[in-house]
Amino acid sequence: MRIKKHHRDKLKWFLDNFYNCMGEKYTIFHAVKFFKARLRNNRDAWMGVCGDTGTGKSLYALMFMILFGRPMTLTKNVAYVPKGEEIGRMFDKLNFQCLLVDEAAREMRAVNWQSRQQQQVNVKAMTDRFKNNMVLMNMPNFNEFTKSMRRGNLQFRSVIIYRNEKYARVVIQRKSRNWRSDDPWGDEKADSIYNKVQKRNKELDNDNILSIERSLPQTVMDFAIPNLELILPEVTDEYERLKTESRKLREEEDNNKPSFIKYKKEIKDLRVKFAKLLFFNPLHIGQMKVSQTQMAKALGVSVSTFKSYLEVPNDKKKNHKPRG
Repeated sequence: MRIKKHHRDKLKWFLDNFYNCMGEKYTIFHAVKFFKARLRNNRDAWMGVCGDTGTGKSLYALMFMILFGRPMTLTKNVAYVPKGEEIGRMFDKLNFQCLLVDEAAREMRAVNWQSRQQQQVNVKAMTDRFKNNMVLMNMPNFNEFTKSMRRGNLQFRSVIIYRNEKYARVVIQRKSRNWRSDDPWGDEKADSIYNKVQKRNKELDNDNILSIERSLPQTVMDFAIPNLELILPEVTDEYERLKTESRKLREEEDNNKPSFIKYKKEIKDLRVKFAKLLFFNPLHIGQMKVSQTQMAKALGVSVSTFKSYLEVPNDKKKNHKPRG
């Protein structure tokens, strides 16, 4: 689905009326203008988009991308449940545009730091410049990004700090330019303030949260956003359809992985046990007779499984001569 002029016009009209009623100091228009100015200086911008499940991270990112004003579609500019190489390919095809990595948690979480796909994204973020692209990466918790992403590649983050029946509140923060800092996002300072407020008031409300975030030097701006589903339902419905299809496709791919990949950990564990048996020889193989039961126990498998390891393919049995 291609985003057309009438989509942008409708969204702008709705937001103009929304902000006239809200009386906001900053709006999402200010955020778009801020990042477009950065991109025009031959820079890319990689931003983590975080917030609790159901707060509207994806819809906020779509709203931002539509207002960005450049040609976009829901297939070329959105990576649904992506792998690392897919993110890189899509990024390379864009110039002065936005890319949404909708479920970055699949590849970019800290627990997957060693994956080849994630390393490809890290290299892309560090080395590919002057394409003037804006990359938005959805992740429920910012700390789930790897340390290298948080400290290096991600220069900005948008956090949806709360959502009520009428709107969601977005805070945009910029990483400290002090590269020596152990806390470039000011999270330790924020934690101490939150703890003090909780000790006094026992419960954090939306006003307290907003006041704390505004006080942090890393905060650039904050603004409210309405629900995009109420403004452009045809866009959000198509987005949800494509996302559901992508999840099903990824599940099918995972289920059809070759067994040597699917059971990689089990194979490695077995190799480790076998290597120890050969090197340390705890069963004194060669010095005394070892039963199949003893060998199976040492490998951590059943006797029947161990016997299956000893089976010879049918086409080789006639040429097989037992030892001894």
